[in-house]
Amino acid sequence: MLGVANAKGAVAGAWETFFTQKNTDAWIAYDYADGRDYFPSWSGTPVGKEYAYFTFAGNYSFSFIADRTVGNAAFTGDYKSQKISGISCDVYIGSLAALDYMDCAVRALGPNGRAYYYSTAYTAEDFTGGGWWTLTYSLDRSWFYWNGSVWVAVNPKTLTSIDQIVFNFIPRLSSTGGSRIGLDNVTLEPTKVAPKLATSVTSGVPKNLRLAFTPGPGLEARIEKLRTPVSLGWATVAGQTEIKGPGNHVFPTLANSRVGIFRVALEPFYTFVISP
Repeated sequence: MLGVANAKGAVAGAWETFFTQKNTDAWIAYDYADGRDYFPSWSGTPVGKEYAYFTFAGNYSFSFIADRTVGNAAFTGDYKSQKISGISCDVYIGSLAALDYMDCAVRALGPNGRAYYYSTAYTAEDFTGGGWWTLTYSLDRSWFYWNGSVWVAVNPKTLTSIDQIVFNFIPRLSSTGGSRIGLDNVTLEPTKVAPKLATSVTSGVPKNLRLAFTPGPGLEARIEKLRTPVSLGWATVAGQTEIKGPGNHVFPTLANSRVGIFRVALEPFYTFVISP
């Protein structure tokens, strides 16, 4: 499901689609060729497939950067409390022959103080050709910082107060420039963790069975009931869909011999970001 972000901190499920020039202009394209910041270029057509892009200048690297100006700070803040499991994006590779590798970095407080911490890189050998590829930089495995001589691994769960995310693109030394790199569908992936379920039975007549739970950040739930016979599978309970936190949700049903078997199903809830 989809929503629209109005946040001033990290949002699990935040989703940047670059659907307007204004959203794209909130990002920074830093070009190592001259050490300057630029607005990323924007491909505004066809509608529904808009994206940001930049081109290599010779064999110089460049980066796409999001700070607090993007999506009203939807990509910055405390990832741990929001249970964000990774950063995903779609990347367009104009020429695989021009690309050496790409990675993601966050500027955060961590074991090296406020610094850039880097994901494992994707290299050109990870792809079979140019075009669009979906990448995920997981926060469930080590990230790294450079201490001046070696890369030091850190647990990304220890990183706090994130104020930038950066996508770095490094061309081959033999690159002559001009190759386009596109960026789309940047998302903060929610962690799919089952909520704690609390059950109780009301007093009085008739008695109700109450099922209470709170979906985690970036998740929405629905309640399903096992059909009879069981070979028919599960059916969604009417009125018990698109359930989201942070408040506690309570589902009552009559407590009798025919109450049935229920379950809570989860799926990510993605939130469009709009840059002011």
